[in-house]
Amino acid sequence: MRLAEFPNASDQDYRHLQRDIDALPPQRVLLFDNCVLPSGCVPAQATLGLYKDNVHYAVYLDRNIRYSGNNHAMVALSGGVAHSFRSFGEMKRFLKALPSETAAHETGSEPATETAEEYILEDIVSVEGLTTPQREAQTVPDYKTIQHEMEKHIIGQSTAVETIAHQTSLHLNKTKPRRPLSIIAYGPPGTGKSEAAKALSKILSQLCTQNYATVWTELNTFTEAHSVYRLTGSPPGYVGYDDTPVFEAVASNAYTIFIFDELDKAHPEVLKTFMSILDEGRCASRKELPNGSREYDFRRCIFIFTSNFRLGSASKSKAGFAIIDEIEDIQHDAAVDVSYRETMPNSDEAITLTQRIYCDTEAARKAFVEAGVLREIASRFNCFVEFQELNDEAKIRILAQKVIETGFEYDIRLTHISSEILQALVDASMSGEALTVRSFKSVIDGYLAATFAKTGANHAGQAVRLEGTIENPKIVPS
Repeated sequence: MRLAEFPNASDQDYRHLQRDIDALPPQRVLLFDNCVLPSGCVPAQATLGLYKDNVHYAVYLDRNIRYSGNNHAMVALSGGVAHSFRSFGEMKRFLKALPSETAAHETGSEPATETAEEYILEDIVSVEGLTTPQREAQTVPDYKTIQHEMEKHIIGQSTAVETIAHQTSLHLNKTKPRRPLSIIAYGPPGTGKSEAAKALSKILSQLCTQNYATVWTELNTFTEAHSVYRLTGSPPGYVGYDDTPVFEAVASNAYTIFIFDELDKAHPEVLKTFMSILDEGRCASRKELPNGSREYDFRRCIFIFTSNFRLGSASKSKAGFAIIDEIEDIQHDAAVDVSYRETMPNSDEAITLTQRIYCDTEAARKAFVEAGVLREIASRFNCFVEFQELNDEAKIRILAQKVIETGFEYDIRLTHISSEILQALVDASMSGEALTVRSFKSVIDGYLAATFAKTGANHAGQAVRLEGTIENPKIVPS
């Protein structure tokens, strides 16, 4: 057996090797006696051992080897110490990185001998007492920081943003999470549910040491039972087997935010697919992944689902009348006697953030079940977040934000919008009952797109002001 056979082995050979290692009894090792080592190794042969303990795979040589080459994998293996790997895929990559050339005497030349480049480190330098620099500890942003950054993008949803920020921060602080964070953002269309999910991905990539990837999927196209295969991959022989499934993104980046829009439109079989993922953090793959496993690992991911379900409770503001929950008892004989329980404190100080999130989530979870979702599916989601109807002030700010974003489309950076133009846009877009704030974009394009297109070429990338009136808008340098 030559060590050079490992870098050139096929995937099928490695699958056989994994089965042989996995089949070993406890404390047993798969040995390759008198394994011929690459050139530059003294001695030229050694016994190679492969085994698996309770969780890790390991590889070692039974003796110290003097190696004069510069292959990093061979340098690591020559020390005579077992090297552990979290998965067989990691060990496979290590073995494939070994030199593919054989020992010198195997090719007919003289055995490798000590050269002028070989040396004993201790004869040259003493490393005793030296220390390595302290690595900067991984910083996890607190929820107030996440909330502050999200509020720059999401307008008029302070309670929802606070809940998402709080739950996200709790998940980020887990060093060994057992399951992903899952949030259902529900409420009327056009209130910022999807925008909050997309903003969270950008914010975490800026605040954390990891780079978060984003995968956005419209579940309104998953209305058939077989569409579940678009998530996990089709079985061999079925249409779509060679297509990349949605979940494969986690194989490239363990820190992925999955956004699934319009959960209420998906087929029930699609919802069932999420049960094991949200509960155990894992899901079987139809194909072997690049790391050699057949299992997706979602434990460090964040799942955000949006839904147009109205799961929130009705407003409990009294407006001069008692609410139903305050009635303790009603007795009637000739007359009706009504008794009331003492009013519970309703201030912000009387209930903690954790209590509020728990109460809101459980109330929405029950409403989710009443809407027809299976109880065992509804129980898997960590948190339900309600997005409220936007008030007029929030709509005006969103309208102004969309004017600025429209300017970006024409490479124009607005630093000022005249109040006359903004008021005219407010009157035009909010005089009727627009379905969502998404309708604002068509009004903005109708009034300003021509001006942006005409003058944008002259002010590309510059800071400019939007002056004049809605009938005669003007762009002037700041």
